[in-house]
Amino acid sequence: MRINAFSFLCLFLAFFILTGCKPKRPKGILSEGKMEKVMVDYHLAQGMAEAANEGDLEATRYKYIQAVFKKHHITEAEFDSSLVYYFENSEKFFEIYKNVSLKVQAQAEKFGVDARATQNQYSHLTDQGDTANIWTDHPNTCIIPDRLQNIYQFTLMADSTYQPGDAFIWHFHTQFITQGSDRETYAVFTLQYDNDSVVCITQNVRGNNNFDIKYTPSSPLDTVMLRKMNGFVYMPTMQPNENSLMVLLLRDLSMIRMHPEKKDTIAADSIQNDTLRLDTLPSPSVEKRLSPLELRDKQPHSKKINVTKEKPQTNRSTRRNQGNRRVRRRYQL
Repeated sequence: MRINAFSFLCLFLAFFILTGCKPKRPKGILSEGKMEKVMVDYHLAQGMAEAANEGDLEATRYKYIQAVFKKHHITEAEFDSSLVYYFENSEKFFEIYKNVSLKVQAQAEKFGVDARATQNQYSHLTDQGDTANIWTDHPNTCIIPDRLQNIYQFTLMADSTYQPGDAFIWHFHTQFITQGSDRETYAVFTLQYDNDSVVCITQNVRGNNNFDIKYTPSSPLDTVMLRKMNGFVYMPTMQPNENSLMVLLLRDLSMIRMHPEKKDTIAADSIQNDTLRLDTLPSPSVEKRLSPLELRDKQPHSKKINVTKEKPQTNRSTRRNQGNRRVRRRYQL
């Protein structure tokens, strides 16, 4: 009997611990299913307000959004509280928003709106190859105009897979959830190189759009290794007289790295290393027809040399001199 009581006590404690650890949704917060339905109509209402083109966009947007609250029998305060609650529970928030995006996209296609503009064109890339998505942080995040939660920032350190001359695209999609006008927001992208050179690019972020912040190094940075990249998205804080809540969703965060194109050096190397050059090759010649005289001179033949022998002198003076020489020799003897 004691064993059964002890076992029952253990089960009761385990149940108490499990139920106590499970976070409960506070009173007045919309359920995940209810929040999803409200968010779908909320996005459609914003699109309808922008398409109405009634002059004062902020007033038109407020009117359409109030109609959404009336349709779902909720107040503006309940929606704002639920938005803050799910913002602090980001995993739930993005799960809700993923379903909202699919339903809004289906509605857009139903009415003939091209929904491809909000799709991530780099979603098929991996972290390998000449063109790769090297993003290592969470692909989705959000910020609000609160002093502690109004900025998102990241750092990516270069490694051995980087090459001099690499080009980069920082990609993200923005979705503002607001009852008023969109707040001016900024994105800053910074690249630092090994020679301590720093490149900084600033982009205004307005509306619900895809943003591609691109950078391709030029000389002399195209020959220097990259050290690291930094970036942040910043939303100014709310003024004391502002009471409308705003949330900026950053979706499909990606960093696309593209290696520089390899130059085709095969042709140049083959010309430099080849010992047989074109100017050493004999040029083709057309055989010329020779004349009969040229043919005769071209044929082999022996040459004769004519030598003329001179005859000895036979004049009288010569004979006289020879006789005198004989007489002198005789007397000398």
